[in-house]
Amino acid sequence: MIVQKPEMRVGEKRKVEVQGSEILLIYLGGERYFAFDNKCPHLGCDLSKYGVLIREELVCQCHFSHFSVKDGRPLKGASKRPIRVYRVEVEGDKLILNPVDGKPSQ
Repeated sequence: MIVQKPEMRVGEKRKVEVQGSEILLIYLGGERYFAFDNKCPHLGCDLSKYGVLIREELVCQCHFSHFSVKDGRPLKGASKRPIRVYRVEVEGDKLILNPVDGKPSQ
C-alpha cells in the first residue's frame, strides 16, 4: 500500500486511509515510522484516539491491551488477538506500507 507522506511532528500519531483501510501512523523522526491497523482487535477502539506508544509496545487505553510494535502479538491486557503491523519504507514523498506478517492487506 502506498500513501502520501504527511507532514508530522516527532511523536505525532495520525489516522490515514489507504485503500479503504484505516492505518495508524506514528512518526519517530527522520525516516522512522510505526504503522498499525487503526482498530484495536479487542473491541475496535480507535487507536488514533486511544493508542499510546510506550517503549516497544502499542497500548490501547480503552481496555489496556499491550501489543508488540515488532510483530503485533498481544503482550498483556484484554486482547488475545494480534494487531497488524506494517513495515514502513520512505520513498521520496511517499510511504510504502507492507504487512509484517506477509499477508496481503484486506
